[in-house]
Amino acid sequence: MVLSLCLADLRHEWLLSLCMVLAVASVLGPLLILFGLKFGTVETLRDRLIRDPRNCEIRPMSSRSYAQEWFTAMAKRSDVAFVIPYTRQLSASIDLYLPGQKEKALAVDAIPTSDKDPLVLANGGSIPSLTECLLTTPAAESLRAKAGDTVVLVARRIRNGQFETGERNLTVAGVLPIRAGATKAAFVRLPLLEAIESYKDGMGVPAFGWHGELPRAYPAFSSMLIQSEEPLGPELEFKIISNTGFISQESLAPDQAARLIGVNPSSGAALHLLKTKGTLAGATNIRSVQYMLGGKRAKLWPLVEDLTLTLDLPGNKSSGPFTVLPATSFAAKGEGGLPDAAPWNDDLSGSPPASRIWRHVLVPDEITASLPAKETIARLRVGESSLVFPVTVEKSNLVHPGTVKVPLRLLGVSGLLRNRPLIFDETSNDFLLARGGYAGFRMYASSLENVSSLKRHLEGQGISVNTEAERIDDVMRLDKYLSLIFWLIAAGSLVGGAACLLSNIYAGIERKRRELAVLRLLGLSGGAFIRFPLYTAGFFAIFGFLVAMALFLCMATLINLLFGGHLQAGESLCRLAWWHPPVALGLTLAVSLLAGGIAAKRSIGVDPADALRND
Repeated sequence: MVLSLCLADLRHEWLLSLCMVLAVASVLGPLLILFGLKFGTVETLRDRLIRDPRNCEIRPMSSRSYAQEWFTAMAKRSDVAFVIPYTRQLSASIDLYLPGQKEKALAVDAIPTSDKDPLVLANGGSIPSLTECLLTTPAAESLRAKAGDTVVLVARRIRNGQFETGERNLTVAGVLPIRAGATKAAFVRLPLLEAIESYKDGMGVPAFGWHGELPRAYPAFSSMLIQSEEPLGPELEFKIISNTGFISQESLAPDQAARLIGVNPSSGAALHLLKTKGTLAGATNIRSVQYMLGGKRAKLWPLVEDLTLTLDLPGNKSSGPFTVLPATSFAAKGEGGLPDAAPWNDDLSGSPPASRIWRHVLVPDEITASLPAKETIARLRVGESSLVFPVTVEKSNLVHPGTVKVPLRLLGVSGLLRNRPLIFDETSNDFLLARGGYAGFRMYASSLENVSSLKRHLEGQGISVNTEAERIDDVMRLDKYLSLIFWLIAAGSLVGGAACLLSNIYAGIERKRRELAVLRLLGLSGGAFIRFPLYTAGFFAIFGFLVAMALFLCMATLINLLFGGHLQAGESLCRLAWWHPPVALGLTLAVSLLAGGIAAKRSIGVDPADALRND
């Protein structure tokens, strides 16, 4: 009955009701349009940032060496979506041409890519295989190539004064749109880019049929013991640590020297230990010191500190670790009764001997019984680096327990392991240099919010990077400031709208005081009087919200049409999310019912006697 009376009253005063509905719409409509502009503008900018993965890219500002372990650690971070090594920029310069059009070869940049590359995937491309490439639009247009075509990759170098080229056919897996890159570039797999770099460094790439040298490891030592039958003198002591690779020298007691070389030095000889710092001494450095010591009846013992060796035994057992010592001195052959064969005293320069005796290990007598007759696997370790390779083992009563002795070349190559990763190549019977690191990287943050934090993390490692963090922060600040302005305006409008509703409903109760008193006299309860202004306020809120939404839809459509030329497909400058209208309706009802509740207190105070007095 109260609801029907409320509707009848609204129809009776339809003009006033219409004015109140328009009053609510006049407050709510501009707020919806303002919020739609704020939400649409910020979300459009944000979507553009998100859709373009280049905004999440972290670009290094300078080249440095990045170890593989660094990339492994970065890939495990939750704020990193993608990271891949980059070779030196000069090595990434290649030529491409269509078969039969070699004179039209195009210089392009080779860019490494791999699975989950956001730049490729966000632009509709597929990750190429080792025999494929992806071209940017400028490169494809210059070559007049399209997806499915075959292009010839050309890597150029100058070796020994001769101009050489290495070629490989690649299939164009696709052409990326212009927003993926405005430069002439080809996206290729990292192993292909590594092969190009190795080739330009003079190395061979047998897998591609590119000829060249092998990256052979070279002997390098961390220190050297000098045993001289004559005193060196202050002048010579200073000279041997000047421009020789060794930077310090100290005198040793005979027992100290014996621990370093595994034999007792000559009685009465002068013993000096030369040391390096940070770098290692090679064959040239040792030759320089040997030349300076001419006539001093000196012997040189190149050394590698903190080098240990473990031997694999049958039954998944091992023996060691042993401290590794040099088998001979550099200047003398057969020193200390050790074998006098040439491989034990091989020259440290040039290629190693063809025989495997240079990978020979002398071990104490007590462990030979458990060693297999064939080659044994040895595991060298220096610092955090290790190397596995086969060796032949021979017992010797001149080797002390807990130590082994190896030829100088093997000792020196093991010393290089301190600064460079190495691998053993059975084909060449030699140790080869493995990749030590990369000159750069491609990295993408997992979200816009993580760009700044990732930038700070890298800069904390001393890595200068360039990002779109400032542009992202501008959008974030714009969202913050627009939200603040909106809520300030909304707060003022809501207060004004609530006051308007309250005054109108309150005035209506005062105008209908006689009629309300008659209803009380007829027995209408106090609860009904509370519902009457609440129903009125609710109707004003609902119909006002509907008019405001109609106004918003008309204005939003007009705004998006007027600025359509500046928008991309699927973008809107003024729009609301699906959950915004229900929330706006709920807030409108809450404010209206609050105003109706205040007015309801007045309706309860109407006295039925007022109706009798008026009669």
